[in-house]
Amino acid sequence: MKKPLRQMVVFCDRWHWVLLALAAPFLLFPSPSRSLALLVVPGLWIVAWLAGHEPLPRTPLNATLLLLSLMVLVSLYATYDIAVSLPKISGIVLGLGIFYAIVREGQGPRGWWLGFLLFLGIGFGIAAVGLLGTHWVTKITLLIPIVSRLSSRITGLPGAEEGFHPNYVAGALLWVIPSFLTFSWLLLTRAKDVRSLFGRGKAGVLSLLTIGATLWSIAILILTQSRGGYLSFALISFVLIVVFCAGKSRWVFLGGVTAAVVLIVAAGWYDGINPLSPSGVSSGLASSAEVALDTIGGRLEVWSRAIYGIQDFPFTGMGMNTFRRVVHMLYPLFLISPDADIGHAHNEFLQVALDLGLPGLTAFVALYLGAFWMLGRIWQRARATAHLAPSDRRAAVSLAKPGDWFSVVGTSPLADARLVQIVVLGLGGGLLAHLVWGVTDAMALGARPAFLFWVILGLISGLHQQAQDNWVAIDSSVPTTRSQNGVRE
Repeated sequence: MKKPLRQMVVFCDRWHWVLLALAAPFLLFPSPSRSLALLVVPGLWIVAWLAGHEPLPRTPLNATLLLLSLMVLVSLYATYDIAVSLPKISGIVLGLGIFYAIVREGQGPRGWWLGFLLFLGIGFGIAAVGLLGTHWVTKITLLIPIVSRLSSRITGLPGAEEGFHPNYVAGALLWVIPSFLTFSWLLLTRAKDVRSLFGRGKAGVLSLLTIGATLWSIAILILTQSRGGYLSFALISFVLIVVFCAGKSRWVFLGGVTAAVVLIVAAGWYDGINPLSPSGVSSGLASSAEVALDTIGGRLEVWSRAIYGIQDFPFTGMGMNTFRRVVHMLYPLFLISPDADIGHAHNEFLQVALDLGLPGLTAFVALYLGAFWMLGRIWQRARATAHLAPSDRRAAVSLAKPGDWFSVVGTSPLADARLVQIVVLGLGGGLLAHLVWGVTDAMALGARPAFLFWVILGLISGLHQQAQDNWVAIDSSVPTTRSQNGVRE
């Protein structure tokens, strides 16, 4: 390769994430005339190969992602109109590009932290844009005085002409709220260490921004009035409280969560919403197609039609983003108007099976299992060092390469295994919360907010890769030693 061409390739490879960011708007809002933007992601992988790097970093999820990608290609055969499926296909291509870009940069501590801060910043941005762009609905009487003063100021976007659906906003926020919660807890409980590391002024600003963003995101989640969002948030709060708190404080926080759940249920009963009834809402509201979809009866009808579709297209799926139209033609609904755009199957697993067939569903489930497996390994490794004395921990650092232990075993006041556990709880909690929400709602693979899912997977894979490359083996209490040739003894 000639030197000028080589220099151009190296330059493009070095700034691959900038090129991906420039292509993102074309992939988020695709059209047949802009479909060449799909070539940017594989093009960046080819550039990485020409520059002498691995085009696709090795992760435990690679085989699963290969199966998922193959099923996306298969779905092109099944879809009745590629233009209908293009937005979701484009979203998956962008998601894969984001995943591998995060993994590549996240193999080093500095790149990982920048990716994580970007993740939190995007989460806060979604909460801010959600306030301005959500098409607010009224479900809970107690929130009417607030919701009635809000209006959607961001409209006309493809797929969200009247504004963002509140359930979508809730589903996206559930990915980031647990990370906000865990780091707010860290800043509050380790305030002295934070001040010694950053200084009193910067520490105060950092704590104020993090806790403020946390409260803001939770407030927007409450305003969405997503019952699935409420349930997921209550569940993940319960899990975090059990893990973080001990003694009397645990019971105090558990009592607070229980009281909040009781208040939410009481508010629902006050509004005529009976979660145990077949309809799930008062009969006076069932005339609206949107409200009918938000009832248990409406969801059950959509789920039954989704199962019919999976039975008819088990191996190929019916094509991405086609169920919303095919359902009215092949599997007519009775509770919902044929003119209503139901959007998806209101269950993420059913939606993936409809889009990509049962092999695609297998790959989707494997992504979750692989992510939780990696988080479990990271947690176990961090826990293995929690009992080490400071002298032993310093000895471990002297034997390790730069970047070992996610840069938390070092001289920094915050450098301990607890920081790793905070990260694991935040990212794993986000996956779990969204997974619970996805049982009664759906954010289809390739949907615009779903790129957060790929960011989380990339952060988990990058952290796991650091562990694989750099972790120091530790026995019951003392770090192992290495011989001069690098073999552990």
